[in-house]
Amino acid sequence: MRLIAVVLTGIILGAGYGGTALAQGTLMAQVGGADAAIVRSFRSVVGREPTDRELLRYRALMIRNGWSEADVRTDLRARTDYRKFRNDTGTRPTAAVRSAYQDILGREPDAEGLRNYRAKMAREGWTEQDVRDDLRRSAEYASLTGRTASADRIIRRAYMDVLHREPDPEGLAEYRRQIIENGWEYHDLRQVLARSEERRSSGGAVRSGGYRGGALRGGVSDSDASAMVRRAYLSVLNREPDAVGLRDYTAKVVREGWTEAQVVRALRDSAEYRAKNR
Repeated sequence: MRLIAVVLTGIILGAGYGGTALAQGTLMAQVGGADAAIVRSFRSVVGREPTDRELLRYRALMIRNGWSEADVRTDLRARTDYRKFRNDTGTRPTAAVRSAYQDILGREPDAEGLRNYRAKMAREGWTEQDVRDDLRRSAEYASLTGRTASADRIIRRAYMDVLHREPDPEGLAEYRRQIIENGWEYHDLRQVLARSEERRSSGGAVRSGGYRGGALRGGVSDSDASAMVRRAYLSVLNREPDAVGLRDYTAKVVREGWTEAQVVRALRDSAEYRAKNR
């Protein structure tokens, strides 16, 4: 069976580093530096401290994959699950709550849950990730069976979105472990699948963009590129892209290998964004 090569791995202190005091000290210094950078990034971009799951996820990316603090901040800014919905009375908060419920609990939100989480988003600045973390603290999610079922739903959705197939048993087992033990989310799994040999050889279109090492040069269709540009505009400028912007940024994604994060950065550098955020 096919097992997609794992790009991110969890870090287990004291294992696999030779057991020497020097190796242990070096690892501890790396972990301390990475954690400090992650905390600064979360405070600056998200406005809160990282959870244990988030520390574990970004620590692995920094130490194993060589990410810098700037990469962590770019990732946080580009992730739709960290988008704030304060004072947003439209449909996007509802969509975020539904996505969280479907992945974590495997069902649609009940009326009270939807109302309460929408209120927290509008009044307290909650993000989809905050909703997901809160649902993971619920009694409904508490059992191991609940955690496993949640992980499997996330894996299946990522496989269908990126590789357009069901996960094979080996992939399911490996990524289930990454989600439960190492704090992965749908976003993280999609990045790995997008960079897999199967994805590169298939030439199929991924439905959403990655970044840093995950640019999909020549592999993004016009429709997928346009969707990336639309998400970036809605996230940064809170509006649909105009015809010129849609055309130009879509061309950059398709022809120059731009990622969604790069479109977001470009929009944040625009005069329109600066005028709205003086």
